[in-house]
Amino acid sequence: MPGHRLGTRLAGFAAVAGAAGAALVWQRRLRRSGTLADFPHLLMGGRETGTVPPGGVRVTSLGTTMMLIDDGVTQIVIDPFLTPVPLLAAALRTPVATDPRVVDDALDQVGADRVRAIFVSHAHHDHALDVAHLAHRTGATVYGSASTLNLARGGAVPEDQLSGLDPTRPVTVGGFTVRTFASRHSPHPLGGEGATIDRPLPQPAPITAYKEGGTYDFLVSARAQRMLFKGSVNWVPGAFDDVVADTLFLSVGTLGRVDKTFARDYLDATLGTLRPELAVLTHWNDLFAPVAAPLPFHRKFIDDTPLSFERVRRHSHGARVGVLDAFTSITLTPSADLRTGP
Repeated sequence: MPGHRLGTRLAGFAAVAGAAGAALVWQRRLRRSGTLADFPHLLMGGRETGTVPPGGVRVTSLGTTMMLIDDGVTQIVIDPFLTPVPLLAAALRTPVATDPRVVDDALDQVGADRVRAIFVSHAHHDHALDVAHLAHRTGATVYGSASTLNLARGGAVPEDQLSGLDPTRPVTVGGFTVRTFASRHSPHPLGGEGATIDRPLPQPAPITAYKEGGTYDFLVSARAQRMLFKGSVNWVPGAFDDVVADTLFLSVGTLGRVDKTFARDYLDATLGTLRPELAVLTHWNDLFAPVAAPLPFHRKFIDDTPLSFERVRRHSHGARVGVLDAFTSITLTPSADLRTGP
């Protein structure tokens, strides 16, 4: 009997230790790093689905770095990613595929019915998972790296809807002019920096199959508005030395995880060089959760989102800083009076 009692006690100790370990993992790694409710002063914009005012350009957030840009005539999409990929599916490398119902519902909510071009910053799933479906739905041309185009080919997008990115040649889409800049991905990307997708990738496929394939930034100009869309926390030195941007859509995903010197240098190379009037922060929401308001913050193992926000606050270089919740918009005009959330 003493041995039985000892075994019972050891089992009890093991259970307690296991529970404590699980709690520690939750607290330090899996728990969300914060909530949008703690940052009401950063919220801007609102739900806007009416006619774009004369001279204006409306930009609508669909989570992560996905944006719908609308000048009232033509629409452009940046980084099509709406289908949620559960964290467990990602961890187990379960093959995933676009959910057409989710994508179509989101596009209907924001009135995405005049999309003529889709620009993809890189080929990771959280920037490009839904590119083929969006191309089929809209008939838009896909502009991306060779890896991104292989994602589209995997979804049977016709070749005449595919166009490679060329930083030496701006693209005209309706009233928009889009200039491409070669960039770099944030440190330690999934699959390794520069890894490529070398053949058409059909769905379903695990997210590990979505290799980076090169990273790009986009300067979108229309109606006297110059908007730079930066999809990842890294930069090429000197790339923006001669660039003027009124509004910077700035990725802060992992900005709270990188060391403070890297973070400061990134903000100096973007906000410090471009000196935009407005900086809209992107890539701060949990990429494993459905796109719905309020968007949840990253889990701690991905990023410390409040620290990302604080680092931008400290090094904003005079820019007004804000965020857009899911399906909310700002309308940019030469004298834009941007609404701020409560």
